[in-house]
Amino acid sequence: MAERMVKSNGIELWTESFGEPGNPPFLLVMGASAQGILWPEELIDLLVAGGHYVIRYDHRDTGQSTSFDFQKNPYTLADLAKDALGVLDAYGIAAAHLVGASLGGMICQLIGILHPERVLSLTVMMSTPLRTGVVETFAQAFQGQATTEALPPPAPRAIEVFMSAATNPPGNLQEAIDYQVKVARAMSGSVAPFDEQECRRTVERIFHRARNPAASANHGLVPSPTREQAEALKNLRVPTLVIHGTDDPMFPPAHGIAAAERIPGARLLMLEGMGHDLPRPLFGEIARAILAHTSAKA
Repeated sequence: MAERMVKSNGIELWTESFGEPGNPPFLLVMGASAQGILWPEELIDLLVAGGHYVIRYDHRDTGQSTSFDFQKNPYTLADLAKDALGVLDAYGIAAAHLVGASLGGMICQLIGILHPERVLSLTVMMSTPLRTGVVETFAQAFQGQATTEALPPPAPRAIEVFMSAATNPPGNLQEAIDYQVKVARAMSGSVAPFDEQECRRTVERIFHRARNPAASANHGLVPSPTREQAEALKNLRVPTLVIHGTDDPMFPPAHGIAAAERIPGARLLMLEGMGHDLPRPLFGEIARAILAHTSAKA
């Protein structure tokens, strides 16, 4: 593995690569407010063993990448997509297999729409179809308001944990760590027992390696996709695999089903008991599915 700071879209992004640069490349795109290190190295090792070169990175406003004052320098989903393409540019990669989790899945969908020539394949994990109003719907749900969208809101356990921070925000670093562990527990599925000790070690690492831990909240201010972007999803012609969990509390299963239905030709893999996370017992199945999906397009 090799860490590297790159210039992308006018900012600095932390990146890390695994495997041989000459092999077919993967770019792993994490979710909202999430650092690239949340892509488990055990899962990455399986992709590398499958003959691929794998890159993960910290989004802007997370980890060791550039942080922003969002009020002075707001940005959009399209800017986050440009960041991802800038990572590929910095590594001299013309096109890659994109794997996106949660918000990362939406970013990857947008790249597939705007720059299909840069995409060998898409894998959209625990995400939702690119659409308008998604941010507003989540804001309503986390404020205890009824939502009007056809797709279901987050599950009660997700709403409860996020509302708890709104009414009683963490007051110091230890409380912030404790809260993030609570969030991770709420996001986990039923496929394996929640490992609090491992989670706490990961959360502590996240806080200690962040340039500005508070900046990650800026991802919640990124506006929803535009109507034009959402409508363009029906024209996406990139080979796509949708992976979703039956126990996902953030994007209930209907979101994964909708993504597979709205992306032309997409295949759906629904994993029993997976939540809004990447559980170790499913690393092998996830890796095999991704490698099978990408092998014919390498």
